[in-house]
Amino acid sequence: MKKVQQGFTLIELMIVVAIIGILAAIALPAYQDYTVRAKVSEGAISASAIKVGVTEMFADNGMNGIDTYATVISDDVTSGNILTDKITDVAVDNGTGEITITLGGIPQLGAANVLAYMPQINNAALADDNATGSIEWVCSANPANGVAANTTIDPKYLPANCR
Repeated sequence: MKKVQQGFTLIELMIVVAIIGILAAIALPAYQDYTVRAKVSEGAISASAIKVGVTEMFADNGMNGIDTYATVISDDVTSGNILTDKITDVAVDNGTGEITITLGGIPQLGAANVLAYMPQINNAALADDNATGSIEWVCSANPANGVAANTTIDPKYLPANCR
């Protein structure tokens, strides 16, 4: 009679466990970076609504409109309307229109936790005498051209359009 093999040998099981360990060691850091990027994207999503406000106020009233809108955002932050468990502060600079979102509750960011969006027209800062053209938003601290934003978050955690 022939003996039929019934199961795996210890060596085969050890090889499978080693392969799973290697895959987990590679995947875990990538997954952790992914979760931080997802948390940072909450700030980017909030900024998108504020960008519309800055753009409309600038189109209607120039730099005075941005000054007015900065006050509205400041009042909303004071009343807690904009803040979440990840967004601890939001501000619009009344002189440049820059939107800064301070993130909290994300330990991987540490003190480098500011996501900023700087508006520009034709690679120059917004101004009453620079109001012709489309507003483009820069969130990189090191743009290829134009005005840099005051983003302090490590580029590996930023949304794709900010890297």
